[in-house]
Amino acid sequence: MPRWAETTVRRRPANLQRGFSLLELVVVIILVILLFLVAFDRLMPLRGQAESAHVATTVGTLRSALGMITAERVVKEGISALSSLEGENPMALLDETPSNYIGEIESADRSSVPRGSWYFERDSGRLGYRVRYPQYLDEPGNQAVHLTWRVTLGFTDENGNGVYEPDVDSAHSVGLRSLHDRAWQNIEPSKTAVASDPE
Repeated sequence: MPRWAETTVRRRPANLQRGFSLLELVVVIILVILLFLVAFDRLMPLRGQAESAHVATTVGTLRSALGMITAERVVKEGISALSSLEGENPMALLDETPSNYIGEIESADRSSVPRGSWYFERDSGRLGYRVRYPQYLDEPGNQAVHLTWRVTLGFTDENGNGVYEPDVDSAHSVGLRSLHDRAWQNIEPSKTAVASDPE
């Protein structure tokens, strides 16, 4: 028989032929689950941080737009023109509204607003945001939470009646005033208990 036709069968050592034992498989599964739980506990609170950053950024953008339109109106029409901005929809001042802005609604319809959405109440003149993850607010809970703001006129109330009267009172500013007293938690992943998503 030619040498090239000779085949040599090499056998692997017996200890290399076996796969994972049941015990090894169970240990690997437990380790993977533990790693997942640690990552889950640390990553879930980032949702609250991301939402609070989104709200703060949007409000800051609206205040900047309001400041620009205020300056423009004062230059063109005078300080008395500021009164027309009170109760206006600040989203209308933006060239491009946020993708989660659903438009203008009536106050009675706000319970149907999807979580994580901006809206404007025509009848009350309030800008609103329905919080997606209320468990990360200072008073956590699973009930629907709406944060609200309103474009308000700053004026010197000469006669003390609390109402702006162009002939009596003097206007001096316009601002986007917060109507809620809720704040976001200072989220620390290692100390935050993860709550289920509210409906």
